Amino acid sequence: MVKQHLKKYMDNTGSKDLLAYLITQSSSGAKNWFGFQQQKIMGINLCYEIAKTHAADMSPDEVTEYVLRLNDSIYKKLIKGESNEQVSG
Repeated sequence: MVKQHLKKYMDNTGSKDLLAYLITQSSSGAKNWFGFQQQKIMGINLCYEIAKTHAADMSPDEVTEYVLRLNDSIYKKLIKGESNEQVSG
């Protein structure tokens, strides 16, 4: 259900409204508002945005690895509220 809603939303509004979608989801009260599907879509969008800016400096694999680490850090630190010690250890 979330996947279909997200695809429809992205098709209708474009990727620039991804942040607005995530904000709407965060205020929906749903426990998994930044679940796997949202992280995956955010990661794909972020890969393309970083690649556009840093194509001369980073390989596609470097961009993808960076985005995976970034999404993981966002989830652990901002969503779950873990401290650096909890994330590192």
